[in-house]
Amino acid sequence: MNPAARLLATHNALKSISDEKLSMAKVWAQVFKLDENHHENDLYVCLLALRSQIDFARARLTARGVPEQLLRYGFQRLNQTASPAQLPSGWNSHRAKLVAPECGAEFAWAAWTLRDEDEEEMPAEEMQALNAELAELEGGLAGAEISPYLRDFVAHQIDAIRAALRVYPIRGAKPLQDALKQVAGSYTVEKGRLEQEQAIAPAEAKGLLAKTAGVVEKTAKVCDNLDKIKKFGEGAWGIAQSVGAVVLPYAAKQLGGG
Repeated sequence: MNPAARLLATHNALKSISDEKLSMAKVWAQVFKLDENHHENDLYVCLLALRSQIDFARARLTARGVPEQLLRYGFQRLNQTASPAQLPSGWNSHRAKLVAPECGAEFAWAAWTLRDEDEEEMPAEEMQALNAELAELEGGLAGAEISPYLRDFVAHQIDAIRAALRVYPIRGAKPLQDALKQVAGSYTVEKGRLEQEQAIAPAEAKGLLAKTAGVVEKTAKVCDNLDKIKKFGEGAWGIAQSVGAVVLPYAAKQLGGG
């Protein structure tokens, strides 16, 4: 999908909800496939991600010379409906203007216009596997014999990747790329302290660091597979090599018994 195609998919998901008695909070929970019993924080995160995606797609279209007046239906109405302030309102006060033909047509041609910016889609099983590894890592961290510093460091990496995966259906690979840059930066800035902590850490803590490095590297490889756009006749920019360079030594030391 490309930036506008993701908006079209969100718009289609909204159109499929016919029960106008629902509140917008329940509607968005369905669109984003959130657990209604534990979704409040994720709901706000997803709405902000959607509004960021609207701005991003608008900017990509504007850069191609698309006049602002051609974005006055679907883009504006979806942005207004995606405001957190609208969560208590009823779907009946928004549905008619959003399912109007001009909105669907606007998103459809916008997706066509940006068709050369398509990226590969992450397979559902790959997404599930990454989330499962994060959950396993978090579970192992909960009762592990590990210093407060290493506990916080690992938890930070888990949170960064999980947050990016949460909004992947809305914003695509970009949040994952940004999260991986953040993770790589953490490893680089904290290198001295990490090495000191690892040197005296028990085997369990070293194992968690190794698993964390493995999950980070796997996420980076997935990210590279999603970005198939060719640049200057060469392969797409790859993040796995640069991220791997800073995280794999922690896995290698554990695997080698060091």
